[in-house]
Amino acid sequence: MTNTIGFYEGIPVYIATWKYQRRKHRKKRINKKWRKRYGVVEINRMPHGQVIYVDRVMYMTEKTFEEIKRLGKVR
Repeated sequence: MTNTIGFYEGIPVYIATWKYQRRKHRKKRINKKWRKRYGVVEINRMPHGQVIYVDRVMYMTEKTFEEIKRLGKVR
């Protein structure tokens, strides 16, 4: 369950961080309020700071991606 979020020098980047809402409500309007109140849990499927390159695709955590993006290397 990874998703493409950007490109690093022409290579697709997949984020290996899952986000789960702590509590959910069946109605969309109330669920938005519950997300704000109870928050979201992030599960990293790999260690922070590690980048894996497999089959012309890069895998990294969202925190690592944000650090690389801050340095200006991501398009």
